Amino acid sequence: MHKMMLLAAACAVTAFFCGCASVQEATPKDLNSEGIAVTGNTVAHLNAENWGLYFFVFPLITGSTDKPGEMEFLKDTVRVENVANLLTRKSKEMGATQTLNMVSRHNTFVWWFGFRDVQISANAVK
Repeated sequence: MHKMMLLAAACAVTAFFCGCASVQEATPKDLNSEGIAVTGNTVAHLNAENWGLYFFVFPLITGSTDKPGEMEFLKDTVRVENVANLLTRKSKEMGATQTLNMVSRHNTFVWWFGFRDVQISANAVK
């Protein structure tokens, strides 16, 4: 009985923390007024991330790149193209005309159950 309760608690905690898409921003004030592009005005440095829980290669719970902060079930949203779309959308919302120096990282740790994540950072310039 205790093992079943422990398993149920572990599943609940995993579901609570799984699947998150977000974008963090560092504005010129946060960058000590340093320019981050050769030409143009700095809008922000952005970092977008999405991660999720997988069973082998099948997505169970992932972050929604259409609605950051929400979860998707059985939908493979942890992909570079989805996170790049999320980041460039945020860049445009902030008034940037260019999104420069984009760098991505994809990490997979899946054996039976496991996590995948994608992170992309870039500079938003006007």
